[in-house]
Amino acid sequence: MRKIALSLLVLVFLLTTTLPAWANSVETLPQGVFALGVKFGYKWAKRRFDKNFGTKTTSIVKDYNVTIMGKDLDAALFDEEDIAGTTDVTYENYGLEVGITTAVGITDNLSAMLIIPIQKIHNSIQVGVHGSNLYLVRDEFGNPALIAPKKRWDEQLSSAFPDWTISDRKLTVDEFKEVLTCRANTMVCQYRYKPLQDFDRWGLGEVIAGIRYKFQEEKYYRHGLTVFFKFPTGRHVDTDNLFDSNFGDQQVDMGFWYGIDLKPHKTFTFNVSFGYTDQFPDVKEKRIFTRNRNDQGSTIGTIPLAVDSSKMKIHRDIGGNWDAYWGFGWSFVPWLSYSNEFYFFWKYEDNYWNAEGELDGEGNVVIPDYRAMEYGTDQAALEMTNMIGFSTIDWVQKGKFPVPLMLGIGYTVGLAGKNFEQNHSVWASLDLVGSIYMFDGGEEQGEAESEMDRVKMPGRSETDDVDPDRAMARRESKHQNKMGDTRSFMNSFGKVQKLGW
Repeated sequence: MRKIALSLLVLVFLLTTTLPAWANSVETLPQGVFALGVKFGYKWAKRRFDKNFGTKTTSIVKDYNVTIMGKDLDAALFDEEDIAGTTDVTYENYGLEVGITTAVGITDNLSAMLIIPIQKIHNSIQVGVHGSNLYLVRDEFGNPALIAPKKRWDEQLSSAFPDWTISDRKLTVDEFKEVLTCRANTMVCQYRYKPLQDFDRWGLGEVIAGIRYKFQEEKYYRHGLTVFFKFPTGRHVDTDNLFDSNFGDQQVDMGFWYGIDLKPHKTFTFNVSFGYTDQFPDVKEKRIFTRNRNDQGSTIGTIPLAVDSSKMKIHRDIGGNWDAYWGFGWSFVPWLSYSNEFYFFWKYEDNYWNAEGELDGEGNVVIPDYRAMEYGTDQAALEMTNMIGFSTIDWVQKGKFPVPLMLGIGYTVGLAGKNFEQNHSVWASLDLVGSIYMFDGGEEQGEAESEMDRVKMPGRSETDDVDPDRAMARRESKHQNKMGDTRSFMNSFGKVQKLGW
């Protein structure tokens, strides 16, 4: 009697924010092997790298801490010495990431994979204002109406607006926040931002789908190519939220990775890979803001603070980026391994231009100055990851443990960069691995064969049926290769998600 059975042993739970848990590999999942996974990690950033590539860092809100001059608000109303205030902003941003990963080996050299990232972000914002010599004036309904010097109010404005009242003290933090968020039809209520507040938010990131093809494999090296798409499923920053966080750029990306694995010994794997991601243009509603100045009048950066009337739909061409990895993995013993890798990326500057021919009051086409929005968008970063991994696969093959799983813990840190946050992340991984078997049993003769004796692996020769010992050895060798290949694949494919925070 002939018996065919399909046994599913694959369940991969990958808990990590930076997916390369072992040294990156160009390995593919063997044919018929598939995986389902979940990932988890914690990430934070308090500093960012300066405008020149290097290790120098500054506060992540440096550009938010500026002196706002009165003439920046209205050149006709204010003099050179009028100061709206110097801002003092502190900001914390950290979060968790959970994701779903699925993969399948189409052939032994071709695999497909889908990554669905889910994030939780925490924002904590504190805003202070000091050094102002201006006062808030309210209209007869109590709405913020304008900001003015006390002398000008007493000498000119108070008689023109007898029902309005001026504050008894210089501009305070609460009044500054009210000016940013008020929606009355008055001169000062031009910004109309949403109320500034802390928040914890869950969101879907940008879903990634791709394939990897391993086109050459020799004894000591192998080559592979990965091609992937990112879909615009993430959440873009709200143009009306001054301190909003996003879950991606919310536009389509397409990219590739080319990798080379070197295997001088069965316990070592060295990897070098590079790739390019092209971020497709799109149209988004944005506020057009300008450059800031320091106390000496020099431009120092940008802050996305712009009046509500500056919103318009504009073309956005996010700069593509080049990426490179290099690293190694070392298995001390069959059940314990260590990996170290470096990741470098370089991103081009973003470009903006008018989406529509908007007209001003005189019928002329409005051509905004986008330089402030493009400032600081050329970026680069160098990050390092270290990880320790533990595997039960060898014990499973020897019959000493029932479940094939891999555990790992790791830490990723930004070493150097340009116009980019210095990211830190800690993560843990748990992988349960396996493959699909076809069971083929013949007529029972004499002693009954065990279930393992009837396992037929892909590529099994006819002589395996004749020599049970040879068949078992062949099955164990094939099973071990599949387990190792699954581990290498699952921990290297996810590098395309690197910039998806």
